[in-house]
Amino acid sequence: MFNRLLKLYPNAISTNKPSTDPDYIWIKNENNYIGIPKSALSEKESSLLHVLFPFESDTEIEPTLSNSAKEWRNFLKYEGPFPTTHSDHIRFIHFSINNIRDEFHFVEWEEAVKSVFSDEIIIVPFSNSHGVIIEEQSNVSITEDELFSAIQAFESDFFFKIHFFIGQFQETNDSLKSLFPLEQSMLELSQSEHPEERIFTREKLMPLYLYRMIPNKEKNILFADVHTLLKDDIDLAETIKAYIENQSNATLTAKQLFMHRNSLQYRIDKFIEKTGIDIKTFHGAFFAYLACLHIDEK
Repeated sequence: MFNRLLKLYPNAISTNKPSTDPDYIWIKNENNYIGIPKSALSEKESSLLHVLFPFESDTEIEPTLSNSAKEWRNFLKYEGPFPTTHSDHIRFIHFSINNIRDEFHFVEWEEAVKSVFSDEIIIVPFSNSHGVIIEEQSNVSITEDELFSAIQAFESDFFFKIHFFIGQFQETNDSLKSLFPLEQSMLELSQSEHPEERIFTREKLMPLYLYRMIPNKEKNILFADVHTLLKDDIDLAETIKAYIENQSNATLTAKQLFMHRNSLQYRIDKFIEKTGIDIKTFHGAFFAYLACLHIDEK
């Protein structure tokens, strides 16, 4: 029977532990589970599976969604209408949780998150491990520092690691549907490239995002001279990268790198002399940062 189901639904998956992805219906086969995408089922097929098999994720492990959360999920993931909102501007705060324990309770974590925000928010989970927070713009919108403090408490209380991507407030219209997957991809990029970081924003990720958009062949051409000059001096490239990331603040960079400020200035002058790139200008700093990313990649 279960082998036939797997053949009938090629996109179905078999595993020894069901996930909490609300886009799947899970049925039990002794000690294994089969997950069938809801999008692959007609209404009659779904009803039949409900009758034949007692275990399903949407009744046992899927987080309970409010009507507002259902509206947003249907809009963002499917073809649902634009959700009801009371604000002219909203933003997405995407989250992804790693190292979840078996006894993790999403509802408890959801309540903890809501307590951090001054105003009411909507949490839209796509699984136990990732989702999005819908925040309406107000005079007391949460800051990056406040969210970072909350992360430390979350990770201490729930014993997991969590990453956030804080989007920008946008007008509440249909363009949000296109913005949403773009911001999700930026969160995924931040996790893959900087797993040690907990919070990212568009501004922080934009240089890396743009660098990834450049075809490899063109990267090799654009940054060939810098790579040739610095390939044997990786520490210099890392120093310049840190200096630019710290908004050209020499004192902060020297402290971060456990270096005397004069030694840092010597390295900055050395980089400018070797490459001819004046990192004290905006355009020079931006190009040098992309070049340093390329050296890291090599």
